[in-house]
Amino acid sequence: MIVPMKRLTLIGLTADEERVLSTLQSLSAVQILSKGAGGFDESKLAKLENRVQRLDNAQSVLKPFAQKAKLGPKPVFSVEQLNQDLPASMDLCARVEELDHRLSTLRSDVDKRNTLILTLTPWSEMNVGIEEIVATESARYITGVLATEHISALEEVGAVVEAYGGEREKCVLIACHFHRLQQITALLRTMPFQEFNFPALRGTPRENIDSLTKEIEDLKKEEASLTAELSELGKQRDELCRALDAAVIERDREASRASLGVTTSTFILDGWIRSDEEEKIRKTLDSITDTYYMDCSDPQEGDVVPTVLKNSKLVAPYEAVTNLYSLPAAHGVDATPLMMPFYFVFFGMMLSDTGYGIVLALGTYLFLKLLKPQGMMASLAKVLFMGGLSTMVMGLLIGTFFGVSWPVIFAGTALANVFPFIDPANDPITMLALCAGLGLVHMYFAVLIATWECIRRGDWMAAIIDNLCWLFIITGLLMLAAPMLGMPEILATVGKWIAIVAASAVFLFAGRSSKSIPGRLMGGAGKLYNVTSWLGDVLSYARIFALGLSTGVIGLVLNTLCWDMLYASFKGSMVLTVIGFVIVLALSIALHLFMLAISTLGCFVHTARLQYVEFFSKFYEAGGKRFMPLRYNAKHVNVAGEQ
Repeated sequence: MIVPMKRLTLIGLTADEERVLSTLQSLSAVQILSKGAGGFDESKLAKLENRVQRLDNAQSVLKPFAQKAKLGPKPVFSVEQLNQDLPASMDLCARVEELDHRLSTLRSDVDKRNTLILTLTPWSEMNVGIEEIVATESARYITGVLATEHISALEEVGAVVEAYGGEREKCVLIACHFHRLQQITALLRTMPFQEFNFPALRGTPRENIDSLTKEIEDLKKEEASLTAELSELGKQRDELCRALDAAVIERDREASRASLGVTTSTFILDGWIRSDEEEKIRKTLDSITDTYYMDCSDPQEGDVVPTVLKNSKLVAPYEAVTNLYSLPAAHGVDATPLMMPFYFVFFGMMLSDTGYGIVLALGTYLFLKLLKPQGMMASLAKVLFMGGLSTMVMGLLIGTFFGVSWPVIFAGTALANVFPFIDPANDPITMLALCAGLGLVHMYFAVLIATWECIRRGDWMAAIIDNLCWLFIITGLLMLAAPMLGMPEILATVGKWIAIVAASAVFLFAGRSSKSIPGRLMGGAGKLYNVTSWLGDVLSYARIFALGLSTGVIGLVLNTLCWDMLYASFKGSMVLTVIGFVIVLALSIALHLFMLAISTLGCFVHTARLQYVEFFSKFYEAGGKRFMPLRYNAKHVNVAGEQ
């Protein structure tokens, strides 16, 4: 169900502001709305935000050096414990920042020196000091890279050329009298010549390369020392993570002040609360102060009301499926409890292998029990757990056991001819009919929900014309098939007239929003064309049959490949048979687990698709805004005392 929301107005003394905000944050029950900055200190929030960023960056730096996270639930700390460790963690953060900055500088220096070495390497044979390559009173020098075959042309016009390096291209040091500089420069423009300017260095290129190499070695030694210290500090990464959570909690609380209205002695808080938590909030405030004013009122027209869902423990996990589509509008209907039974059944029918269901249910149960996930992850795990339970039952009724058919498993017993009730591989028509029938029930239910919503809003025309008439049209068309199923001819006749009357009503009134009669009739005719979409929607439920059949068939193929073909090749001696059994067993388990993972993903997606496209499209009003109360947004720990 969608929990009704209340608009909260809270007025208190400025002296109690910190205690009130801290208490509301621990309750996680109030979404604060902005009333203006008032006396809010932006510089303090900026400092807190900077602290959050510093801690986050520092823990990221230590992440490669930290121990791998242990499986299990997050550790539990109180807010007081987190705040108590924060100052020491900031000292650790500062040291990590210092080391990281120095390491970045070192690596930059190493890169610069390596680049310089690459630049000088082609000139390593030159035995002239770089500082000596300067113009004199009568001589000029040019350095660059030139194709080998052009060197002789330079020498012919009076240049002295020293060449170093490769065969096709040479690094050249060109010396000439200053009178010939212009001639030689013009000649070089006609050649594939790339001028090169030496950096400001002293000594020969080889001497500089050796010196740079030694500097790189020294820098790398210092880098290794700093990295070792970071590696040691990596053991304390958890402290930084806890400090980060503490800093985020304080930052969020301070940020909430920006939404308060303030006077010289009071503050005003405006926000949303759940109607079922009004009394809890009032009692909690009574425990910390007796000087406050609290008023809760119903939403007004135009208010953007957040959406909160509340369902039983059995249904609540399926809220994750609904939320993946969209939260319902605050004035709409919560589809979670309505689609949950269908999701449960359809998932099991699609996976339809009891062995897979047992593994899926056991695996998700252990995941929930040992790791104790929170939020969306926990909900999805519970959905898959219940999907495993459904699969265990549906596999017995219409499926297999790890790809082995039930008649083979129950051979020689009274159950050999009992299970499965329907074998999709041998009786596909019956299975398709079952899927189509379930699809019709699914869609009929959606239309009835839409009808009820229209009646609740007082829109009887929409309830009858836009919804109920379609049930009569589809039911009447289905009744036309009665004679083919051996039923009385009168049923077909009755169905024909039911469909005609309902279709006429849609034709005449479905376009009622148009002001002209031709426009209304055209609108009605367009609506009647939607009967084809019903056919497409019913066919969509064939995916239940297809996925269920593929699970059993692929499982059978895996068993045949592993045991009937591969295992047979190991027979010959007892030792070889035992070795083959172990290898094939391991391979078979791995393949079935892979198949389970792929099939589970497909079943989850396609079952959700049937809800989103065939079910929700007929009544669901999406677009709800998530309820976002002031709370402890801790990522690395669970905060004790959060309600």
